[in-house]
Parts: sequence; C-alpha cells; structure tokens
Amino acid sequence: MSRWMPKIDHRKGPRYLAIADAMGDAIRDGSLQPEQRLPTHRDLAYDLGVTVGTVSRAYAEAVRRDYVIGEVGRGTYVKPDGEKRIPFYIPYDIDPNVFDFGLNFPAEGERVDLLRSSLMTLAQDPGLGAVMRYQSEQGMLHHRQSMAKWASQHGTPNDPDRIVISNGVQHAMTLSLMAQARAGDTLLCEEYTYPGIKGLATQLGLKLQGVPMDDKGLIPEKLEDIVIQTGARILYCMPNYQNPTSVIMPLDRRKEIADIAQKYGLWIIEDDIYGFLNDSLQDTIPFAQMLPEQTYYLNGSSKCVSPGLRVGFVLAPERKVKTVAACVRLSSWMAAPLNVEIISRWVEDGTAFQQMEWHREEASRRREIVLKYLDDQDIMSTDHTYHSWLKLASPWTADTFVMRARERDVSIMPASTFHVGRGTPINAVRICYGAPPSIENVEEGMKRLGQLIHEEIHAFESVM
Repeated sequence: MSRWMPKIDHRKGPRYLAIADAMGDAIRDGSLQPEQRLPTHRDLAYDLGVTVGTVSRAYAEAVRRDYVIGEVGRGTYVKPDGEKRIPFYIPYDIDPNVFDFGLNFPAEGERVDLLRSSLMTLAQDPGLGAVMRYQSEQGMLHHRQSMAKWASQHGTPNDPDRIVISNGVQHAMTLSLMAQARAGDTLLCEEYTYPGIKGLATQLGLKLQGVPMDDKGLIPEKLEDIVIQTGARILYCMPNYQNPTSVIMPLDRRKEIADIAQKYGLWIIEDDIYGFLNDSLQDTIPFAQMLPEQTYYLNGSSKCVSPGLRVGFVLAPERKVKTVAACVRLSSWMAAPLNVEIISRWVEDGTAFQQMEWHREEASRRREIVLKYLDDQDIMSTDHTYHSWLKLASPWTADTFVMRARERDVSIMPASTFHVGRGTPINAVRICYGAPPSIENVEEGMKRLGQLIHEEIHAFESVM
C-alpha cells in the first residue's frame, strides 16, 4: 500500500489542523482504511515540507478526535472498526528499539499477580454483593477508614469523616476545583506543573497563573506578590517529588507558604500522588497537617499500586466535605466500589505499603542508571524518584533535543509541555523511567540519550 499523502494546500488555518482535517476526510471516504498504518512523523513532515513538530501536533489532534491510536514500537494507526476489536485487549507490541521516557508511568512489578489473587479471594466472599450496589457519594465507611489510614502514613490527620473517595487523583483534582472555584477565578500553580491541571483550568473557565520556582519549589515571596496582584484564593501544588522537576519542598519553605496562605485566606490543593516515594516523612509535614481547614489533600493508587484501578481520595476541610461529596454525585455518582475494595484490602493487609517500598527501591535502581549517563549535566533528580528534570546547555534547545532523541527511538518531554505563563520556557526536558519494561531497557535508552547529549552537541558547535 502506498504511503498516505494528505492534500492540505487548499485548507485554511494552522497546518497541523489541516492535516488532522484531511485525515478525518480520508477516513470517511475510505482513502484511509481501519488499522492502516500512517506515515512516521519524519516521513510525513518531509513529504509535506513542514516541521516534525507540526506533524506531531496533527497526530495528537487526531488522537484527541478519536481517529487514530498510537502503539509504542509500532507507530500510529487508523482506529479499527468496533466489531473487530478484541475485548479486554490492548495491543502493545514493544519494539526493543523504542524507549518510552516520556510518560510518567510507574514500573509494573507484580501488580497483575496481586490483582489475580485478590479477585479469586473476592469471588468467594459472601459479602461481595455490597460492592455491586449504589453507595454513598462519599464512599463506604470501611473504604474511607482505609484511605484515612493511608493518608495518615504521609503525615495527615487520620479522619475518615473528611475522606471523599474519587475515581483516581485526576478526578480528585476536578472535585476540589469544582468545590472551591468558580468560572473566572484565578488558580495559582507552580510555573512548571502537571499538564492535567492546565486542561482542567480551561474546562472550568479558570485563569491559570504560574508562580516562579527555584530548586526548593515555589518561591514564597513571589507567591505573596502574585496573591496581592491577582486576588487569587486557590493554589494547586505538588510539594513532594514535584512534577516535572522532582523537587521536594523543604519544611521551612512549607511553613512560609502556609503562613502566606493563612494570612490571605489562600486555599491549597495539595497533590501528593508521589509522596509515597519519600521515606523521610519527618522533614515533609503536609499542608493538610499545617492548615487542615484550608487544604484539600489528594492521593491515590495510580503511581504506587495500580493505575488501572483508578482509586483516589480527597481529605477535605471539614466544612467542605459535603460539597466535595456532592461534586462526586454530580460527576460520576460514586467511585467504583469494587476497585476501592481491592485497594482497601491491600491497605489493611499491608500489600499497598509493601508495593510502595518496592517502588522506592525500583525507582532508585533506575535513577542510578540515569545519573550514570547524565551525572555531569545540570539535572534535578531526587532520591527514589521516577522522573528527573534535565536543564540543557547551549546550543541545545529543548525542542531540538526532543526531536533528535525521537530519531533515536527515545521519547522525552520538553519544558513547554509543563510551562504555565506567557514567557519562554526554560531549556529543559523531563525524563521518566518507570515505563520501560526492564532495567536493561532503561540502560539502553539512557545510553542513547547520553550519547546524544555528549556527542551531538559538539557537532552543533563545529558548524556555528
């Protein structure tokens, strides 16, 4: 089959949208068939005379429109006909020459075996019918007790009455913003932040404002200045293993920010999804402990136990619990009780905490490999982390480095993905190393990145 070539010269608007529009037309008229492989980003960019970045944006738009699917190691394909899809099967044929350091996934470990065992036990439980019924939007009491126990391991008050169960931490973020913010409000966040908050702010009609950071996280003086200037009353932040920088905010910095929040009535949405990686909790008191009546504390199982079960929770201020619970009812009625039951049992029998310890050790092993190849670079990489923040030296730019890495079958993310604000993002990339299936895979991928940053930079210098 010949390579697909869209005709975009007659189309108006940005080139990436023209490519996505042409793709949709070709699928509808049969020019592109279900399961047909699309050209690589580089090949299509060459054929059309556009940049690889333009094609990447076009393919991302096509994914958003549900035209295509991307499979690591195989490429991008037109989505198959619904009848041809195999239930409960996601094709994931990993090419050993493809290395995913772009997505912040945890290593798999033995979670499948744990789930298989738990499902067999649950199947024999005479009380199983309880999780098949509608439940309180706040969550079943014994589930909330387990989540409160989990949260207390990270330094929060153990208070089941303030727990609201959610379908993952992304849902918990949505609930907190629905409960506290109104369209038109200004939402503060770190100037480099988890991209999911950017999409949520847009959907909820919030104005997102980034707060400058340093190597300790949010800068208190800058936060206070922006609160005064904007009148903002909500801050979203990640004090532990901040995404994308991996910074752990020190205790003295937390106290300064808590003082500012108390002074100005600033509500804090504290995302602690990576907090389990920290084994020195005495140095990282959560905002939920310092300011329990102004903090929504978020946590969940996605990074430490299982992303597929979609279990999260909000430890809400006492006066906001009913509001958050009402937002659950509005958005999804309740969190799926069967999923929560599995995670709750793992909390109670210690399995969840054993998994957290395993991840700390596995992340440390993988991080050592990263530093082996990049330790002479300007890299922020905290102990036990699954992601690091690499600041690039001139003449590299983040976009060029990402593109050159991709040519070597290594996927990473540029700073622009995480940046909030109108200024120019710093010259940095995020490298995640939980997704590769093995230590050996991490080693080979990092070897390629190490060669790229150490060898190609000299090639650039020789022609400048």
